[in-house]
Amino acid sequence: MSEKRIALLELIEKIERLGQFQDRIDFPSSIKQIWNAFLADVRNLVEIEICALFLVDANTSEFALKYTEPEGMAKLCRKEIDLQIECGIFSWIINRRQPALIPGMAFDKEKSVVMLPLSTVKRTLGVVLILTPIQESFITHEKMKLLTILTKECSLVMENTMLYARLRKKHLSLERANREIKLLSRTDSLTGCYNRGYLNEVLPREITRAQRYKRPLSIAMCDIDHFKKVNDKYGHQSGDEVLKKFVQRILELIRHDTDWLARYGGEEFLLVLPETNLDNAVNLAERLRTHLAQNIIETEAHQISITASFGVTGIYAAIPDISIRPEDLITTVDSYLYMAKSRGRNQIVSGPHLN
Repeated sequence: MSEKRIALLELIEKIERLGQFQDRIDFPSSIKQIWNAFLADVRNLVEIEICALFLVDANTSEFALKYTEPEGMAKLCRKEIDLQIECGIFSWIINRRQPALIPGMAFDKEKSVVMLPLSTVKRTLGVVLILTPIQESFITHEKMKLLTILTKECSLVMENTMLYARLRKKHLSLERANREIKLLSRTDSLTGCYNRGYLNEVLPREITRAQRYKRPLSIAMCDIDHFKKVNDKYGHQSGDEVLKKFVQRILELIRHDTDWLARYGGEEFLLVLPETNLDNAVNLAERLRTHLAQNIIETEAHQISITASFGVTGIYAAIPDISIRPEDLITTVDSYLYMAKSRGRNQIVSGPHLN
């Protein structure tokens, strides 16, 4: 076999290998992984002393240095790019979208610089700068052609990776926004606790779970005593502050992983206590009542003392296997709250669920 034929076959093999660059990159990948694979292929084509990757910043459209090989050459690589920009060579290379072998300006004059624009049909992604000891007359047209193939393959992989990263970020941002919207739709805008909609959605599930697994569930309805007088005496703005502080103080004493609080209406709130029997629920209500009565609420203009009344009820593992409707449970606890208020307020009335 002639030397020309052998050389041709070797060239074809190299072209085929470089054309399979995408196949050697796991997807999704990272820019760092693509860069390392690209460097390995470039080293098989030209001798590298220094190599740097510049990527176009999406916000500024400027070429920002991403990686250097070896590390610690960032300042010199940036200087080379700046000098090439000043003399107009850099823009010429980027616009041509073809690799170029040019004299170095910031490096040793005996060395050459290979510039490899990373670009696709849609856009320019960046540029690779390579410092090589090879003089212009000693690098072959064949090697420049191979570098062109490799650079185009790398550009396609890099563009797909960047697109995937942007879409993933957008998706995560959308998911986060949807979670926030859902939370806002379930949250009372003034106090920050759950609202009536959340109560109507989740309480039936809590009841179903308690009955299915024979676990206790208690609920407590609480009402700020004489709240109308607070609004009349201190104004509605101070009244709103009282409601917010009231919720904060309840949340301080309940279990954040299981218990939850919903604003039922006005100054009435419903506290749902999974895995809690009636006795323990009453004990918690007493701690809450005492905590509220003993701590003055400070607003910007006033110091306000409040008390609260509680009605408490619950269901048990021992109850008959009958359907319990949320509205019936709420009616029961509301009747106990009414008793607490009619007996003088600032107290707790509890009892079993009235079927």
